[in-house]
Amino acid sequence: MESFVTAVRAVCFTAVGVCIVRSITDGTRLRGHADMLLKLIFATTLAASFAEGISDFEMPDLSSFESGTQSYSMELYQREVSKQIAENISSVLIEQMHAAGIKTDKIITDVNISEDGSININRVIISTSDFEASARIVRDSIGQGTEVINGSC
Repeated sequence: MESFVTAVRAVCFTAVGVCIVRSITDGTRLRGHADMLLKLIFATTLAASFAEGISDFEMPDLSSFESGTQSYSMELYQREVSKQIAENISSVLIEQMHAAGIKTDKIITDVNISEDGSININRVIISTSDFEASARIVRDSIGQGTEVINGSC
């Protein structure tokens, strides 16, 4: 690890030197020659640093990064995707209710995502003044087998 740090320092110092010499030789005839010389020095430093570092380079032990947090984050991801899908479906249903002239207070959609990625809409809870017409719109949009529950009771 120490050789890697040394290599990075050498490359950084060389890059700083290149910038300083470029700013000093700006607008002079030496600019082209200095630029070529600095590019060679930078390439040599970079190549030497990595050639030295390759022999000492070791891949980190990746097993130390494996933990239960990955499964936790996947569960969190699935939950957030389900929540977002439910909100999107609810907003589309609310728009359809408004287009039909039905005042809708709230729609809650219960969504599950299966292992193969398919989306299952289990039930829809509607808070509205005209439940029967709303339920008909939901079943026409989502499917006749959808359970529609009156949430304004």
